Amino acid sequence: MEKDMIVNGVNFNITNAELFKHSVEGIQKSIATPKSFFCSDNIISWNRNLSFMTDSSFMQLVQRHATSDIEMAIIWRTYVLCYFARLATHLPGDFLEVGAYQGNTANVIADWIDIESSDKKYWLYDAFEHTGIEANHALPGHSPELFEEVKKRFRNYKSIHVIKGHVPNSFSQGFPESIAFAHIDLNQAPAEVATLERVLPILTPGGIIVLDDYGWHGYRAQKEAEDPLLARFGLSALELPTGQGLVIKPL
Repeated sequence: MEKDMIVNGVNFNITNAELFKHSVEGIQKSIATPKSFFCSDNIISWNRNLSFMTDSSFMQLVQRHATSDIEMAIIWRTYVLCYFARLATHLPGDFLEVGAYQGNTANVIADWIDIESSDKKYWLYDAFEHTGIEANHALPGHSPELFEEVKKRFRNYKSIHVIKGHVPNSFSQGFPESIAFAHIDLNQAPAEVATLERVLPILTPGGIIVLDDYGWHGYRAQKEAEDPLLARFGLSALELPTGQGLVIKPL
């Protein structure tokens, strides 16, 4: 779709994409402190401290484990995960990630909290390939080889268990007895609800769940399915500007 834009009396015919790009660049140029500007992952913000961007240890860790530009694009989400994962290290229970995909996020979290020096196990679940029967959409990295690639990625981590299969059926291959931290990112409602039905009863007091898709309008079906389930356990999700949903079980 095209729009007309008038600048200094001159009419320009531009596309929506060009108009958006022009608007964002205009915001950035008008900011006195460029380092306070963030534009990525459907977030445009300015006049923020962006503390995680100046945390050299965090930035180096993300860059070390990144396999594409996507990891840098979603860095605010990753920062949220690392912050709450570190809080959860002081709680009894294991860590869990459902929808591990290529293992990038889990790798950052594991090293950020030094999982190998803790008493925790980190359970990673994914189908790792897309057959077309799944309710969620395929991602570029899905392939028959991905499972072995992710296992190889974590071969030196004794605390991390990588499990292949569709949840909740794959939970039969191994599942924690109690959970301190869970990251759920399946891009579909049925499997996420089934996951929460297993996670919530064994979530440690003070335990934390981060729902990756909860605040995204395109995945609203997940929010609508998960809210009643959380309410049954006396819980609710806080929608974050990153699109994540944050659930903390009271002590």
